[in-house]
Amino acid sequence: MASEKWSTLLKRTGIQAENALEYVQKRAGKRLKPDQKLHVIAYRGFGVRTATGWQGKSSGRVLEYREAAVPSASYLWNNLRDSYARFGTDELAGVEVQGAIDGNTMTAVTDEEGYFSLVYTSESQPTGSTLSIKFNLPQHANFQLDGDPVISLPDTDAQFGVISDIDDTILVTEATSLLSMMRLTLLRSSASRVAFPGIARFYEVLHDNRNPFFYVSSSPWNLYEFLTDFIQLNGIVAGPLMLRDFGIDETKFIAGEHKDHKLKQIRTVLDTYPELSFVLSGDSGQDDPEIYTQIAQEYPGKILSIYIRDVSDEWRDRDIQTMIDICKACGVDMLLVPDSLAAAVHASSINLLPEQAIDSIAQATQADLAPA
Repeated sequence: MASEKWSTLLKRTGIQAENALEYVQKRAGKRLKPDQKLHVIAYRGFGVRTATGWQGKSSGRVLEYREAAVPSASYLWNNLRDSYARFGTDELAGVEVQGAIDGNTMTAVTDEEGYFSLVYTSESQPTGSTLSIKFNLPQHANFQLDGDPVISLPDTDAQFGVISDIDDTILVTEATSLLSMMRLTLLRSSASRVAFPGIARFYEVLHDNRNPFFYVSSSPWNLYEFLTDFIQLNGIVAGPLMLRDFGIDETKFIAGEHKDHKLKQIRTVLDTYPELSFVLSGDSGQDDPEIYTQIAQEYPGKILSIYIRDVSDEWRDRDIQTMIDICKACGVDMLLVPDSLAAAVHASSINLLPEQAIDSIAQATQADLAPA
């Protein structure tokens, strides 16, 4: 009981301090820079086809624009400076945002953290699986747009979808070690971060130019551009990223609950596409086995298979075996795999990818392991 009171007090104190700081910053900004340039970061959205058209949702964030810093001769200094810029953002509340797709314009206003969300409904049949969004700030002509101003729609011939974690699933993060994770996050760029061997080819074959991908992670939205750059640079299948907010409010201190966030986002995807079955991909370092097991129990017949990359110690593997048994009772294979190739071999055995693709995944794995 006492700990709960202290937690509530810390949250309220943090909220007051954060709000006071933001108020001072915004007042100073308005006095000194009345026509300042804004920064709009668009997050890739997703939607569904309907009998007459399509429905979809996109979101993003509006921040104060910062001029790019002059590069330093120090590689580590550049990366540390860039990391600070990602987290030291000045978000803007009350900004009107418009998003238009094929003449269909929707309007939203940013919340206290600068986030906005736009919901679209169209009676026209979509052309292609990616719809471009034209963003506009009616009250601010001077802004820079970054991110992914698009909405993804699954192809009509999609066989299944894939929901993947990011850290220690596709991106080597060493999340089981706080110091190693912080070192990689703060001192390495998206170009220097390492993807797991063979993961790009494995996902490419699963994608098959038709099956949608979704990335659900507990990483903060501040890392959105970093993560999308990493995915693009490593040739990994693109898809909507579902991250979480780092901030303070009445329900969270610094960040929301990791497990609750991932469960909510996975349920959102599964409920959005009731006609599709899904493959779940994660790692053993945090709660992915527990989360995926709960999903397999909640959605019987919806999950085709679960792949857990083994990045933890033997004691953790024993715990995961219990969840493997629970999933098996639900009719779902959960595999604790050492690499992408092992997952691909199983995926081929249940007809998620062709057997002849195994050789190309093995070759890609070996090529990724070869010294540069």
